Amino acid sequence: MKIRYIIFFLLFLFQSMQSQQLTVMLEPDIKEFMRDMYFVNASTGWMVGNEGAIYKTSDGGNTWALQNSGVTKDLNKVFFVNDNTGWVGSISGSVLKTTDGGATWTETIFGNVRPFVTFSLMDILYFTDENTGFISAGALRNIYLFKTTDGGSNWAVVDSLVSTVDRRWYDMSFTGAQGMVVGNRNNIQKISKNSGQTWTLAGTINDGFFGMQRSVHWLDLQTVVTMGEGQEFGGIPTPIYKSVDTGKTWTKVSGSLTFNKYDRIKEGYFKDSQNGIGVGNNGFSRVFIVNTTDGGSTWSSSTADYPVGLQAISGFGDTILAFGSSGRILKSTDFGANWTGFPYKTAAALYGVDFKGNNGFAVTSGGDFYFSSDKGKTWSRRSSTGANNAYALTFLDETTGFVHKENRHIVKTTDAGLTWRTVLEPVVFNSRNKVGGITFGDSQTGYAWMSLDDYANYFIFKTTDGGETWVQNWTGTGPGYISGNMVAFDANHVSVLGPDRWLLSTTDGGTTWAQATQTGFPDGFATKDFESVVKFGESKAYAVGIPFIAYTSDKGQSWSYVDHGLTGIDSSFYTITFYSDTLGYIGCFDGTIVKAVNGGLSWVADTTYREIYMYYSSGMNSDGRLFFGTSDGMILAGPEIVSGIDEFVMNPSGFELAQNYPNPFNPETNISFTLSSPGIVSLGIYDLLGNEAAVLFNEYKSAGSHSVKFNPALYRLSSGVYFYKLRSGGKMSVKKMIYIQ
Repeated sequence: MKIRYIIFFLLFLFQSMQSQQLTVMLEPDIKEFMRDMYFVNASTGWMVGNEGAIYKTSDGGNTWALQNSGVTKDLNKVFFVNDNTGWVGSISGSVLKTTDGGATWTETIFGNVRPFVTFSLMDILYFTDENTGFISAGALRNIYLFKTTDGGSNWAVVDSLVSTVDRRWYDMSFTGAQGMVVGNRNNIQKISKNSGQTWTLAGTINDGFFGMQRSVHWLDLQTVVTMGEGQEFGGIPTPIYKSVDTGKTWTKVSGSLTFNKYDRIKEGYFKDSQNGIGVGNNGFSRVFIVNTTDGGSTWSSSTADYPVGLQAISGFGDTILAFGSSGRILKSTDFGANWTGFPYKTAAALYGVDFKGNNGFAVTSGGDFYFSSDKGKTWSRRSSTGANNAYALTFLDETTGFVHKENRHIVKTTDAGLTWRTVLEPVVFNSRNKVGGITFGDSQTGYAWMSLDDYANYFIFKTTDGGETWVQNWTGTGPGYISGNMVAFDANHVSVLGPDRWLLSTTDGGTTWAQATQTGFPDGFATKDFESVVKFGESKAYAVGIPFIAYTSDKGQSWSYVDHGLTGIDSSFYTITFYSDTLGYIGCFDGTIVKAVNGGLSWVADTTYREIYMYYSSGMNSDGRLFFGTSDGMILAGPEIVSGIDEFVMNPSGFELAQNYPNPFNPETNISFTLSSPGIVSLGIYDLLGNEAAVLFNEYKSAGSHSVKFNPALYRLSSGVYFYKLRSGGKMSVKKMIYIQ
């Protein structure tokens, strides 16, 4: 009996080892998607976001502490009247209140005032004092303005925007008893002269290129300024309007803007009646700032060297804190003339992971650069790579590397990422200036691929001096929006893999480029996109796309379709990495991990992390340990490699036991396995107590891939949980399966 329980314990241990394969090595300081920020002074502020997240800082944004909101609802707005008393609004028709600086929160449901509305929007949360406050919330085409006079315990509707078209109020401002609300239509701004008890229409903003208004500010009892969002594709210039007669008439005052004139202002701040600032973005991830020094009559615009779109602003005299995407905060102490970013880890997607020697490198889309000096065991934020979104990373050795960014921008480091300098100057921002990839054939010769001015305008640049200078090597028309990557086998042999299986190759260092041969792809795959590629050995590479694997063994001159033989996965192959000629992994967009066995002779899928992680990048250190970069700023690692043993799926030598499929199953299931060498092999079935329930075979098997069907009814087994164990030549692997009758 003791032996049986020992066997059961070992089986459980083996199963546990396989179900806990990934370890979080780095995670963001701010994990959730943040939506709003509010500071009561230059030191104390709060951020709120998805899944009930509330963060507080007491040192001006240097560090943040997660508070217990008590809810998991998405939180959209935050407002405080002092250090202790504040409110947070959810999109689900409720508001949270604190009177102790966020140590405790109490939820009040205001949506029951309109029980027939399924609340999904929260656009305004504004208080004039500890008792009087307003909320603009509701659902599409059913927006209501609520008021409280008892600090948020009770709410009543004071106005509405119930309509057959989308109409929303986005901001509110009061001066004394006089209030103004503005929104996404030129005829819905309203004014109140009795502390918000009743509201009447203000004058229509007569502008044929009106853009939705995001921020409104009273400068005195007569003068009000409102600013909002331009739109590049709609041809709507950045809209800023001013009224000097309490909103009866409006004048467009943003005509003085000459830089980024279609960009979007999300929120503004006036430190007095003359000096104001608005922050926002270009519709993507680039800082946009406007300033006025004459009470909003004229405006100038600028940007900052950070690839982040700003969403909210808090100001105290000349000190300004601006909140942006991925939880990034910028600070200015000279009213927006200069900006600095806080060096904490954000939830931006990791688009590059690489290893050279003992050093590990990773970069986020927001330009945060992470470094490891111990093969990925520990990571820290080392620097920022500067403006423009980063989408590709490669290192030549332990100190020299490159990051390829949007807008034809390439930066280089020679000190392992402590500092970065531009080696290919960016062009003027265009949303269609995308990154294709960057690769080096040797220490001197490299290639970079991108689109410029239009999604289908492809360009390849080349360097022959170690990345110090780059010159245009090729240009042509591609299928459209860039996906994929590029790979250099040496200085002369390079392949570029893009959307619609577009595949360009050169054998003479870029003197000529031609479409590479592709064979074996199924019908209907002509419009499938490449996503990632990895070289291994001298002349071989695997490329993955959605939903396929391709292989070359002749330095990219020809590529063939690989039938991976996997079922039960969606084949959203997104990133691939290899270690030596045999061991490789594919990270799928849905969290599935696919392992290459024997250099890709067979493939095994692990769905443990399906719907948990989204892998954007991958790499393997010098020991063969696997690392993934995720969509939300995490670095994950497989088990450490000890003495050459890969424990990610028990053994790297080609001895492989796949998860049965289907699972759970009835009446039968398939069990597949791979052997690296021939020999006596046994496959047995065991119950939860470790009793041997069946032996499927115990015989000589040749090297390679095998599959067997298992029908429990043939062995008179009842439904339940079973383990199946493969043994050969001193090697063993165990997995769990569930039989349902």
